[in-house]
Amino acid sequence: MSQEPPDEDGQLHTLGLLEQLRSESQALWGASSEAYFKVEKLLRALANPNLHDITNLTYRVELWDKYAVHIRWTVAAIGHISIAQAAFDEAVKAWPGQRLTLRQGIRVIREHPVTKIAGRESA
Repeated sequence: MSQEPPDEDGQLHTLGLLEQLRSESQALWGASSEAYFKVEKLLRALANPNLHDITNLTYRVELWDKYAVHIRWTVAAIGHISIAQAAFDEAVKAWPGQRLTLRQGIRVIREHPVTKIAGRESA
């Protein structure tokens, strides 16, 4: 058996194809990882229980921390007062031992539990 010298043109061609494949793979990785992080960011925004920057939904049902200092969670953001009242009632049923408010901006419309101010109920 005689050994023939390797076909250098064939090897160079193969190496060239491998380099092209590597280059294309890197471009795909960049595109797919960028898309992954964009989708991840959107999914995290959807999973966030707090609603942000909703301008046309003026009524908020809010669950407060145990000291009633900070809003812990926005339970609902609603544009119509009747639906907001119903959402507040359901939130009270779901979290009877928690402090809840129904607000329009800074104005408190209803709160749970009801507090008494100078002999009258505040609600």
